[in-house]
Amino acid sequence: MDKIIHVGVIGGSANNQWASSTHIPALQQLPKFKITAIGTTRMESAEKSASQFGVPLAFADSNELTRHPDVDMVIVSVKVPGHYDAVMAGLNAEKHVYCEWPLGLNTSQAVEMNKLAAAKKVHHAIGLQARQSPEVNFVKDLVAEGYVGKVLSCHMKVSTTAKGGTTNETSKYLLDNSNGANLLTINAGHAIDALCYSLGDFKELSATIANQIKQVKVQETGEMIEKTTADQILINGTLKSGATASIHVQGGVTFRTGVSLEIYGTEGTIVLSNESTHAQFQWGDLKVEGMNIANQGNSTSLAELSIPDQYRWVPDTIPGGPAFNVAQALEKFGVDILEGTHYVPNFEDAVKLHVLLDLIQKAADTGERQVL
Repeated sequence: MDKIIHVGVIGGSANNQWASSTHIPALQQLPKFKITAIGTTRMESAEKSASQFGVPLAFADSNELTRHPDVDMVIVSVKVPGHYDAVMAGLNAEKHVYCEWPLGLNTSQAVEMNKLAAAKKVHHAIGLQARQSPEVNFVKDLVAEGYVGKVLSCHMKVSTTAKGGTTNETSKYLLDNSNGANLLTINAGHAIDALCYSLGDFKELSATIANQIKQVKVQETGEMIEKTTADQILINGTLKSGATASIHVQGGVTFRTGVSLEIYGTEGTIVLSNESTHAQFQWGDLKVEGMNIANQGNSTSLAELSIPDQYRWVPDTIPGGPAFNVAQALEKFGVDILEGTHYVPNFEDAVKLHVLLDLIQKAADTGERQVL
């Protein structure tokens, strides 16, 4: 392969709010990549979007896109129910695949995709972008270096206005549990992955999950639809390090929305936070505050910590917000493909997170503590 990776974006429509605002502008700014193909469900929109983004090839069939010789790598950025077919098409064409999280509608799909990816010996990445966040990596290293001493406990809070009593036409599929994209898999999944990446895996856990808002109003039409997804998720447990962990993820919240991860240790405290309405940990722009007893003197307040430049590896032209961590992930995936490394989380990591979320659901359903 030459030094430019030719990319096909499945779900690359200009109307796809995620791909058009993150993957496509990121790829356009990263010298390792060139977008050569756009795939959508309709040829008309594929051609229109390809023209708009200056991309030569357009497809309405993901199998055709993945088989094209001018495509080395495939990005799957469609709704979760479409992940399986698109990923399997890419793998069967022996192309490198980057798939957004969740990998599959369920764990069995994810296991099957991971097995095929391993058999085809291609590079594969899962879109758990919090792991490429400068702030999350900085905190992970601070903890490893002993900034807070021995970690005693952590508390995570994720509160979003979404997934509650109102929705819009674009987002209403997130309220149907059968679609695999909901408060547990998306908001909780990304946040829990960031917690485990920073502090280590769970050893055991208990959970409570509730759907308290069962009817939701669609903003454009005023229609009331049924919600079958959770709006309250509570998890408590012990990490393998011995630290205790508590997590509260909630939807339909009006005030004090955002994300926070508080880490308490024998020598200090770190808080990672963002006051936002979306409460997506992986979207970045997080604030890091810390207090270290040895360096604090008489002060007991947290001070904001600046993120060293080494945690940013993409051009300054990449905008902040969700596109930034996507760009960070794509840049590392490009290195993996060109140099044979394994920097980014892959389908193996995706399966592991799917299994963890299954155990959280099982803990809630049975009322029994789950040992990992």
